[in-house]
Amino acid sequence: MADFMKKQSVGAYFNIIAAVLGVVGIVAAAICSNMTVTYALGNLGTVIALGCSGIVLAVLAVVLPNKFGNHDILGTISVLGAIALFTTAFGKILSERILLIAGLFSYDSVNTVGWQVFSVTVVAFAGFIVGALVLIIGAFTRSVKENA
Repeated sequence: MADFMKKQSVGAYFNIIAAVLGVVGIVAAAICSNMTVTYALGNLGTVIALGCSGIVLAVLAVVLPNKFGNHDILGTISVLGAIALFTTAFGKILSERILLIAGLFSYDSVNTVGWQVFSVTVVAFAGFIVGALVLIIGAFTRSVKENA
């Protein structure tokens, strides 16, 4: 394990951070869905499946360059897939919460339960979107140190 970690470069660490942010997004989505029956996410299973698949692809983006080298086709496809899955999970949560957000910022600003659900939803948004952005940044860096 120590040898594996010594071979990793900046891109691998970005991918690991993105996987952790995906876990944060999944947990926050599950929490905001279960806070109250009124604001349950109808597509929570889909969001969890998208997030877990994105995490698996982000981890593959760490493992595959060790076998095939930096910027190989399989590693690149796994990064692109993880980005697509994380942004899709974000979109699924946003589509469920858009009416709540519109109501809170227009006519229903005293809805304390809605604000609690919204604040946890923002964490889920941030987990998936920042995870996708970190994957994009990591895609332009090396995942494995090259021997000179």
